Amino acid sequence: MPFMQDAYRALLRNNKLYVAFIFTGALVGERLVHNTTGALWEMNNQGKLYKHLEGTVIGGASDEDDE
Repeated sequence: MPFMQDAYRALLRNNKLYVAFIFTGALVGERLVHNTTGALWEMNNQGKLYKHLEGTVIGGASDEDDE
Protein backbone atom coordinates (compact mmCIF):
# COMPACT_ATOMS: atom_id res chain seq x y z
CA MET A 1 0.00 0.00 0.00
CA PRO A 2 2.91 2.47 0.07
CA PHE A 3 2.30 3.21 -3.61
CA MET A 4 -1.26 4.33 -2.90
CA GLN A 5 -0.12 6.52 -0.04
CA ASP A 6 2.59 8.09 -2.19
CA ALA A 7 0.10 8.70 -5.00
CA TYR A 8 -2.32 10.31 -2.56
CA ARG A 9 0.39 12.58 -1.18
CA ALA A 10 1.62 13.53 -4.64
CA LEU A 11 -1.64 14.00 -6.56
CA LEU A 12 -4.81 13.95 -4.51
CA ARG A 13 -3.86 15.99 -1.50
CA ASN A 14 -3.52 19.26 -3.39
CA ASN A 15 -6.62 20.31 -5.33
CA LYS A 16 -4.66 22.12 -8.07
CA LEU A 17 -2.50 19.08 -8.77
CA TYR A 18 -5.55 16.81 -8.73
CA VAL A 19 -7.39 18.93 -11.30
CA ALA A 20 -4.27 19.18 -13.48
CA PHE A 21 -3.85 15.40 -13.27
CA ILE A 22 -7.47 14.84 -14.35
CA PHE A 23 -7.24 17.30 -17.26
CA THR A 24 -3.91 15.90 -18.44
CA GLY A 25 -5.23 12.35 -18.25
CA ALA A 26 -8.34 13.31 -20.20
CA LEU A 27 -6.33 15.01 -22.95
CA VAL A 28 -3.83 12.17 -23.27
CA GLY A 29 -6.61 9.58 -23.21
CA GLU A 30 -8.59 11.43 -25.87
CA ARG A 31 -5.60 11.61 -28.20
CA LEU A 32 -4.83 7.92 -27.63
CA VAL A 33 -8.40 6.86 -28.45
CA HIS A 34 -8.59 9.22 -31.45
CA ASN A 35 -5.35 7.96 -33.00
CA THR A 36 -6.17 4.31 -32.33
CA THR A 37 -9.67 4.44 -33.80
CA GLY A 38 -8.43 6.52 -36.74
CA ALA A 39 -5.76 3.95 -37.55
CA LEU A 40 -8.24 1.08 -37.28
CA TRP A 41 -10.71 2.92 -39.54
CA GLU A 42 -8.00 3.51 -42.16
CA MET A 43 -6.88 -0.12 -41.98
CA ASN A 44 -10.42 -1.52 -42.37
CA ASN A 45 -11.39 0.87 -45.17
CA GLN A 46 -8.19 0.83 -47.22
CA GLY A 47 -8.99 1.71 -50.84
CA LYS A 48 -12.57 2.80 -50.09
CA LEU A 49 -12.09 6.29 -48.71
CA TYR A 50 -12.22 9.48 -50.75
CA LYS A 51 -8.56 10.29 -50.24
CA HIS A 52 -7.63 6.86 -51.62
CA LEU A 53 -9.86 7.25 -54.67
CA GLU A 54 -9.09 10.88 -55.47
CA GLY A 55 -7.41 11.14 -58.84
CA THR A 56 -8.36 7.62 -59.91
CA VAL A 57 -12.13 7.16 -59.88
CA ILE A 58 -13.11 10.54 -58.47
CA GLY A 59 -11.77 13.55 -60.33
CA GLY A 60 -9.74 11.43 -62.69
CA ALA A 61 -9.00 12.19 -66.31
CA SER A 62 -12.11 12.78 -68.37
CA ASP A 63 -12.77 11.41 -71.85
CA GLU A 64 -13.68 14.84 -73.20
CA ASP A 65 -10.98 16.87 -74.95
CA ASP A 66 -10.72 20.48 -73.84
CA GLU A 67 -9.90 22.77 -76.72
